[in-house]
Amino acid sequence: MALACLLLTAAFVVQPVLRPPAVPTCSSPCIRMQNFADDGAEVDWDEEAKKLGALAKPMNKYYKAVSDIEPPQLVAEFAKVAPPEVQFAVRATVASLLGTMPAELIESQSITTTGKNLASLMFNMQMTGYMFRNAEYRRTLGQSLERAIKPASDDAPTALPPVSGSITVNIAEGMQAQVDAAAYMSELRQEVEGLRAELAAIKQNENTSEEAALISYIQKLPKDDQQQLTSSVGPDVLEAMSQLVANILIDLNIERDMETAAPLDKVKELLIWQLVSGYTLREMEVRAELKDKYWGADANDAA
Repeated sequence: MALACLLLTAAFVVQPVLRPPAVPTCSSPCIRMQNFADDGAEVDWDEEAKKLGALAKPMNKYYKAVSDIEPPQLVAEFAKVAPPEVQFAVRATVASLLGTMPAELIESQSITTTGKNLASLMFNMQMTGYMFRNAEYRRTLGQSLERAIKPASDDAPTALPPVSGSITVNIAEGMQAQVDAAAYMSELRQEVEGLRAELAAIKQNENTSEEAALISYIQKLPKDDQQQLTSSVGPDVLEAMSQLVANILIDLNIERDMETAAPLDKVKELLIWQLVSGYTLREMEVRAELKDKYWGADANDAA
């Protein structure tokens, strides 16, 4: 992570906002003394040490796990194991934000924004990646349940028993005709095969847009269900997201109201990194929940 942030620092040009110098409120040197009352009571140093220890909060395990992975490695692993529809969703999300341009134009374009807006954008990308992983879990579970309750194959042809003799067919009101049963069934089978061919063609067309299946799935969900894809995020993961964003801004030396400019291709890399981070954080959260459920909370501490 440090290497990637170093590279990003070189890409981002910080334009500081000029501020008037601070006016000292006392003569130099400005030293403020705190008066302590000496009431003669002895200080319980063991108790004071306990209070200080309670203030020392351990490092967030999710933040540590993600920040320990270099961004190129994190994205490369995502590209290796994530389903095509998830990778397509990541590319489509970034393209919708930055637009689609030829590579030679992307290198020559830049984006200028403030630290506050950049932080908000990175956090939103993390939440979007988190949502993609949740949607994938939900969609995969639904498909598994559908296969479990569905017959083995609705489209598999079954062998029909031989037919002989003749059957009566109503041609019009009051008019009937005797036809050979075998010939009549053969004609019906040809119609069925034609319908099957049409269905196969329709499925083939659907498969051409399989990459967009996850985005389509999310868009078709009711609004309440869409909100549930991100409402499950735990406080530890939220804290990890905030720490990741804050750490990037610190490494880039970007303050809240400071304007910064960066090449479009570097911004694209940054957004993909944040999307993948959110996706990975959800995976880590689910693994921790499973360990907590089946092996107890101590398993998470030992992991």
